[in-house]
Amino acid sequence: MDCALLAATCVVVILFIIYPLACMIGQSLRGGATASASLYAQVVTKSAGLIWNSAFTGALAAVLATTLSLLIALCVVLAPTWVRRVLTTFLLISIVSPPFVTSLAFIQLFGRRGLITHSLLGLSIMPYGWVGVVLMQALFFTAINVVLLVSVLDRIDRRMLQAAMDLGAPARDVFARVILPMLAPTLAVCLLLTFVRSIADYGTPVVIGGSFETVSTEIYMQVIGYSDLESAAVLNVLLLGVSVVVFAAYVRLTRRSDRFVAGSTAGGSLAREGGLRLRGALGALAYLAGALFVCLMALLYFTVFHTALTKGLGWDAPLTTEYVAHLLGYDWDSFVRSIQYALVAAAGGTVIGAVVAYYVERRHVRGGKLLELAVTLPYMLPGTCFGLGYILAFNSVPLKLTGTAAIVVLSMVFKQLTISTRAFSTTMAQVSPTLDMAARDLGASRLRTLTDVVLPCVRNAFVVSFVNSFSTSMVTYSAVIFLVTPGHKTAVFQLFDALSTGKYGQAAAVACLIVIVTVLVNLAFSSFLLKGRR
Repeated sequence: MDCALLAATCVVVILFIIYPLACMIGQSLRGGATASASLYAQVVTKSAGLIWNSAFTGALAAVLATTLSLLIALCVVLAPTWVRRVLTTFLLISIVSPPFVTSLAFIQLFGRRGLITHSLLGLSIMPYGWVGVVLMQALFFTAINVVLLVSVLDRIDRRMLQAAMDLGAPARDVFARVILPMLAPTLAVCLLLTFVRSIADYGTPVVIGGSFETVSTEIYMQVIGYSDLESAAVLNVLLLGVSVVVFAAYVRLTRRSDRFVAGSTAGGSLAREGGLRLRGALGALAYLAGALFVCLMALLYFTVFHTALTKGLGWDAPLTTEYVAHLLGYDWDSFVRSIQYALVAAAGGTVIGAVVAYYVERRHVRGGKLLELAVTLPYMLPGTCFGLGYILAFNSVPLKLTGTAAIVVLSMVFKQLTISTRAFSTTMAQVSPTLDMAARDLGASRLRTLTDVVLPCVRNAFVVSFVNSFSTSMVTYSAVIFLVTPGHKTAVFQLFDALSTGKYGQAAAVACLIVIVTVLVNLAFSSFLLKGRR
């Protein structure tokens, strides 16, 4: 039974991760070596400007988001409790929001008839272009980077900082010579991950880019507009190459970061009494960044709710329930469908993630590292790359899944599977393996050991995995953009369609409901987790 479970897990990973990517790469190589080389040269030459646009916005967004993330992370770890709670609340809302909600608010605030530019300042400014794309991407990607940085800051030993301060080092030198070098690998990870997410982002450039186009928008046009799967596959292979390089660097930098902080929490974390405090110029800059982030996010989300509940433009626009009524009457089925898909994807991803983590982290089976690599790869890939692979892989018998709900849910499951796997791997590493040995000595089978010994000890990982998978599935877009058919549209697609056609009130109503439901689910499961700990 144990071998059958391992074999089934490997088959599922190969079928729904490796096979689609192989089909996508094979599509770009059709016609032989000469024809493929000619196609690659033609597509790259034609898309040179788009490649530059993607690289340009990706680099700027990466630098801006990482800088802002570092300052906010310092506030989250070192600031007073009430400041941490406020920042954590807005970071949570940012994480669980659809990726282009901030773009909707940006247009409403700073567009030609914007609530700030026109209503307050009397200006008529075009909000579209690369500036808006960079700002919105940097703001949206900041929250994930903060989570990464805080996880490292929390593991830095307070005793090292106290030793530096006892030797007379001022706070700025402690930060520059002790904290920053230990954060350097994670900062590099934030830069790389933000760059990859930026060049793979489709929604933000479409909504706010205007005539400014990128590789991701061109991929969409090649598939939907021209049905040119070969050219789209070539562009996706280019993004795949970048993602693989970034993934290799990510693994190396993560291991380096873990070596820097391994076992360092024995002396207490930074945030505990007697640790470092935010003072001087660095403290002022960190508090300023945190305040700007909170104020801007509050303004953006207030604008979204204001747009959903008012008719017309301007701060004095009359209240209306028209958009809420439209949501309940026409978009409600899509919203219910989103919840159903997200629940199934979260349950499936949690179960598969637990099994993969058990065999890789707990059992150290032969080939476990390859299995871990295969599970991690989809998370690093652009969503359009993964979605196109699913179209090519499952568009014919015996596995014809296109046009069904199954292909949408499967894409959601395997795109984010690495988060579930990492959550279980981290938790299982903290559970003594002697428990497994004791169960085996008492006659328990390996499957019984997994279900009765290991899994009950990783209850927290179940909550983390389920909440993350549910939140991500509720707002996922690029990974399923080619897979969703009219009969299987989710709420985020209704939001994007309304936004693309200028129906900002309807888009805002859908966005508000997605944010509210996702936040409530996160709070409910967090309360469950805290109750379990008590």
